[in-house]
Amino acid sequence: MSSRTLAKYVPPYFYDNVRHWQDWNPVNTEMKATLDDADFKKYFPLLNNGVTVVAKRVNPTGDKFVIEDYQIVNGCQTSYVLHECRQQLNQDISIPVRLIATGNEDVRNAIIKATNRQTQVTDDQLFALAEFPKKLEAYFPSFPPGQQLYYERRSRQYSGIHDIEKVRVITMTTLVRAFASIFRDIPHRTTRNYKALLRETGKEIFGPGHRVEPYYTAAFAYYRLDYFFRNSHVRAELKPARYHILLAARLLLDRQPIPRMNSHEIGHYCERFNAVLWSDDQVKDLFLEAASTVERVAQGNYYRDHIHTEAFTQSLKTAIDQRSTQWAPTPVLPTQGSAGPPPSASPPVN
Repeated sequence: MSSRTLAKYVPPYFYDNVRHWQDWNPVNTEMKATLDDADFKKYFPLLNNGVTVVAKRVNPTGDKFVIEDYQIVNGCQTSYVLHECRQQLNQDISIPVRLIATGNEDVRNAIIKATNRQTQVTDDQLFALAEFPKKLEAYFPSFPPGQQLYYERRSRQYSGIHDIEKVRVITMTTLVRAFASIFRDIPHRTTRNYKALLRETGKEIFGPGHRVEPYYTAAFAYYRLDYFFRNSHVRAELKPARYHILLAARLLLDRQPIPRMNSHEIGHYCERFNAVLWSDDQVKDLFLEAASTVERVAQGNYYRDHIHTEAFTQSLKTAIDQRSTQWAPTPVLPTQGSAGPPPSASPPVN
């Protein structure tokens, strides 16, 4: 009997299971891939939560159990995948099984609820286990006070730490969107198409060999722009275009092609960008000019259907390319007794 046929027929021992067969979703596909791998399938019991069986009575007889009036309350997906892959099963494969005996209906229902009420782990959270997010987590707070940010690699990891401002905590979602806007020129893909954008993590975003500097720069640019929105320096009507403002700021500062993300040149590129972002006066001038440019291109139409399109992004880039002069930061004058502004050198990166 195939899994398709099984899906049409609900065996009575799955009656109390809260979910029927979910077809070949990513989790079930990964489970099958493990069983299909001759060298890896022996690790199946370490990678699978197994099966929970609740029965009215469980009577051990030697190395066997006699179970009476039982239900598989958790493990429906595992059971279906095992059936589909039954030709690959051998003595090397074990299945974790929990046998619970109770005649109390309330306890039975509580077990069913508890075994199926698991906190969902998103792809974002699983990516936190990779090496690159750990580098970002260490790099962001390595700057002097005032320039520090905190990359939230694990959900709510900075909650309850009172000396860390919440506005300086950068989530993966925010970082992916800011980086894609500034360094990939695709701000129109950061909202509605975010899931598709997320599939690029590990490739075009957080890619192999990427340096950490561009991610800090993107995060700090977002932090600065968010400050200007919160303090009404940039009009709230422009919030739907916030990621276009980030792109406009980068293009106003430097229209040259961006160096490769794994090159030394990208480090120097980000140093020049950071020098403006770290200067209160210069960064304000830059973002006010970027916001003004976006306003002119939008012509009063800030609806998401208009802003979040490739056509709007291209119109914005064309408007900046046609400027007769390149935006230039206002020089920072040294205060009396000062030799000048502090150097903008970034901390060393391993």
